[in-house]
Amino acid sequence: MKRKIYTSGETVFDIIFKNSRPQGGNPGGSVLNSAVSLGRLGLAPVFLSDFCNDMIGEVIKNFLKENGVKPKQVIADSCLQTSVALAFLDADNNAKYEFYKSRPKFSDTQLFTADFHEDDIYLFGSYYGIMPEIRDGICNMISQAKDNNAIVVYDPNFRRPHLKDLPHVLPFIIDNFEKADIIKGSHEDFELIFNTDSQEETFYKLMRINPNAHLFYTKGKNGCSYCFKGEIQEFVAPKIVPISTIGAGDNFNAGIVYGVVKHNLTKSALSGKIEKDVIKDIVEVATKFAQFACMSNDNYISQEFANSYKI
Repeated sequence: MKRKIYTSGETVFDIIFKNSRPQGGNPGGSVLNSAVSLGRLGLAPVFLSDFCNDMIGEVIKNFLKENGVKPKQVIADSCLQTSVALAFLDADNNAKYEFYKSRPKFSDTQLFTADFHEDDIYLFGSYYGIMPEIRDGICNMISQAKDNNAIVVYDPNFRRPHLKDLPHVLPFIIDNFEKADIIKGSHEDFELIFNTDSQEETFYKLMRINPNAHLFYTKGKNGCSYCFKGEIQEFVAPKIVPISTIGAGDNFNAGIVYGVVKHNLTKSALSGKIEKDVIKDIVEVATKFAQFACMSNDNYISQEFANSYKI
């Protein structure tokens, strides 16, 4: 049976600004970006989220279907609007965000259900993974995945605008860390969550929370570190001139999921050490995905680029 990939995260429409002028717009949201890249790779992910039946919502729904993603969403009351994110690029093309959100209300049971089988994959993260209003639904998805021996991949993708909420949501982040098989985060994420300034300190904290997780610590232009049970592998990133860093980490996540499928890493295999050459290939491909996003104005890898990686 073909492995199913389930993903959940917020849905927004990104409008990108440079020098105070809009440069373009894309359907966005951290996990949505990952799902689109996975869809273009032919992996047919299911995307569980919520957005409205307004014009932007229709654009997003059609875009997902056209790119091989199966959207499962609640069509909210027509008086509500799909969320919009304004991304302002600085001189180094790093983005700062302002969000305009309208949170529809729905029952968790309407959205957060999946037909997991052994070795299927559940990718989730960002603020959507710890949002108090839908926390019961996210926990339900994680429980369903674990009960059926599916693989749980978590990226906290925690950003400074939510730092004021950290005392309230930190227990949810820790719970997600405890239950994940694979954890990926950036140095910015962990600096905010743990107040750490080194990967060694971060790995130490993560291993105390979940000693069995495979850990990926991304450092932007400085590459990536991988850790399992205290053994660390270091990887450099080729130098590029980025156009925009939007979607870089999301496409790295897509690369991890792609690598799990490509190398047929089962739930059982992830309970132990993975060969160094396999981890090297996963990180190198994930880095290529991330850098492709950095060198375009899109949030995902292109279909042409994805065609050369289809399994």
